[in-house]
Amino acid sequence: MKIAQFLAAAAVALAPTIAWAQDFDGSSPMLCASVDVMACAPGEACTKSTIEELNVPQFFRIDGTKKLVSATRPDGEPRTSEIQSLRLNDNELIVQGAQGGLAWSAAIARASGKMALSAVGDRVAFVIFGACTAL
Repeated sequence: MKIAQFLAAAAVALAPTIAWAQDFDGSSPMLCASVDVMACAPGEACTKSTIEELNVPQFFRIDGTKKLVSATRPDGEPRTSEIQSLRLNDNELIVQGAQGGLAWSAAIARASGKMALSAVGDRVAFVIFGACTAL
């Protein structure tokens, strides 16, 4: 009986979460936040950094319909990048493009909005972990 009560209570507690669950499928614009930032170079361990040190935007907007990513860097420079590929699989929205000598790819969990992004260039890579929310 206690198990049934626990399951009933859990269902009630999770109901708001389930009702607000979103499918991050690229059909609606998203606001993404950079949380953890790392820089990597050949022969060296990746090092945790800050958005200010790497001049990486804290927030950026992904618009799958317009195929654009837009943001403002910590130094105030506005950036816009064209989305060259937008694909869905069972679990993620994959967004890819290239700009300024870097190819970038982001995987956004369709159920939670959690994000992993990498930007790779000539002998350098940046990895960003964060989260997105629908606008």
